[in-house]
Amino acid sequence: MQHFQTTDGALISRHFRFMYFFNFQFWSDLHKIQKKKKNQPLENPNFRQSHLRLSCSSFPAIMDTSSPAVFVNADLLKVYQDRRVRAVVQVARDEGATMVGQSTDGHQLIVKGSPSFPPSHFVEVIGIADGGQSIRAEICTDFGTSFVAQEYNQLCVLANGELKSLFL
Repeated sequence: MQHFQTTDGALISRHFRFMYFFNFQFWSDLHKIQKKKKNQPLENPNFRQSHLRLSCSSFPAIMDTSSPAVFVNADLLKVYQDRRVRAVVQVARDEGATMVGQSTDGHQLIVKGSPSFPPSHFVEVIGIADGGQSIRAEICTDFGTSFVAQEYNQLCVLANGELKSLFL
């Protein structure tokens, strides 16, 4: 893995490079603004350096790669029983804590433990495959009403076929 050295001597991977430079630019701009204000003291440079280290070191905690979610449609769901999956469902109806919808391949899916979403909205569900046609939701994200289901379905087929090594 390629590493880059920051201005304070820390080594960061290329994945954190953009975030580091974004933070550096933010604190540099803040420093310039404070310099222009004559009555206010300059920021503590040690605070800036510790903040940058904290930002870079805390990023992996946000992005959990220990248990990746497999891209699935309703047809592929039965292959991944009791595993973490990711599917997009178009909401047909909401039954309290259970959502019934249509998968990107046209089959019905039941999402257990999901919050309410308006009918006809596309929702990405990350959770555990629970049976052949249901998912126990952990994370649900509303994609709105304009979503190309056919392209997501093709992604599911590729991610579970010839390009599987890129996704898992």
